[in-house]
Amino acid sequence: VPPPTEIVVKSENLKTLLHWQYPPVSETPHFIVEIKPYNSGSYEPIATCVNTSAHFCDISGVICDLYSSHWLRVKAVIGSQESEFVETNEFILQRHGKIGPPKLNLSSHGNKIVVDIYEPV
Repeated sequence: VPPPTEIVVKSENLKTLLHWQYPPVSETPHFIVEIKPYNSGSYEPIATCVNTSAHFCDISGVICDLYSSHWLRVKAVIGSQESEFVETNEFILQRHGKIGPPKLNLSSHGNKIVVDIYEPV
């Protein structure tokens, strides 16, 4: 069973997703995603991404510490056969995550300009 490829963690406005690619195969592959927080030092399965057929995993609720290192890994399962795990590079939400710009709304009321600032989605 070939392993997943092009594994990437992307985070924008604290919405964090792990994406991967997989070649077309005759049976539907399922995937198992695990995370290793720096503090625990061991991999743990991500419950919402065990035996998933999707090529992504939402890890937003799993990474709670903005400053700690995390590693993720994913493997493919087809029938009773499994691929090797493929591991990401170190991911630190504070360093690798992106926060979009706020939304601004300008309006004038007589001789005053009012600026409303809304945080990113």
